[in-house]
Parts: sequence; structure tokens; C-alpha cells
Amino acid sequence: MIYPLAFGFANSECTESCTWFLKKLRKVIQYPDGVMLVSDRHNGIFNAMDVIFLDAAHGICAYHLAQNVKRFCKQRDDVIWLYYRATYAYRIEEFDRVLSELKETYCKVYDELLAAGVKKFSHVHSPRKKVFFNDHQHC
Repeated sequence: MIYPLAFGFANSECTESCTWFLKKLRKVIQYPDGVMLVSDRHNGIFNAMDVIFLDAAHGICAYHLAQNVKRFCKQRDDVIWLYYRATYAYRIEEFDRVLSELKETYCKVYDELLAAGVKKFSHVHSPRKKVFFNDHQHC
């Protein structure tokens, strides 16, 4: 399925702006079965999704989550590498193995990722198709 590309310009990334944008997006794409919106975890996006796309799944942009991981672990390349390997794993066994290695390497990052929700950042655990809603081009 092909979706139209949509851009919105607003004064700020707040609930009001995100609600406006998602209303416009919903008008164009309707409500396809199994849609998933991927964002940078901004509260304005969460609030708007709860109103406009009630049953949509929500994912976390891998790039933005990686930026949080980098800040959390003081830019340790080995930890970042493990995070990306887990995020883009093709098989559950591979994801589990890499996440176990991450737990042994840097337990705090492991705990933070589990708190974020595996289904929200792991491709292999993703419950639905993804529609990216983000203010950056990294996703």
C-alpha cells in the first residue's frame, strides 16, 4: 500500500499542532487496518494520537531513541552498536541474544529500553505497518 507524503508547518510541536496535523492526515489516509505511527515520543504527539488515531499502534523512532541511549551511556560506541543490532534484528532469537549482550554490557540502557517498550522500537516485535510521524528526516 502506498501512502501520500504529508508535511505540516506549525509554530511549535504541541498537542494543538499535532492534533491539527493528525486530523489532516486522517482525512487523507482514512483509517487503514493495522496502521502504526512512529514518532520521537513527544507528548504533543501522544496526546493527539489518543484523540485522532485511537486504535493505532505507536512506535518510537530508532534514531531518536538512539540519541537518548547515547546521552545515557556517555556515547559508548559498543552500547550504541548493540542497540542498533537489537532494533534492526530480523529474528526474535537474534534480538534476544543481542539484548542479553546489551544487558551484560550496560544494564541501565537495557532497563531503559525495556521501559520504552520492545514492541515500540524493535522491528521484529513490531505489531503493525509503520507510518512515520516525526519532525526530522532520520526515521
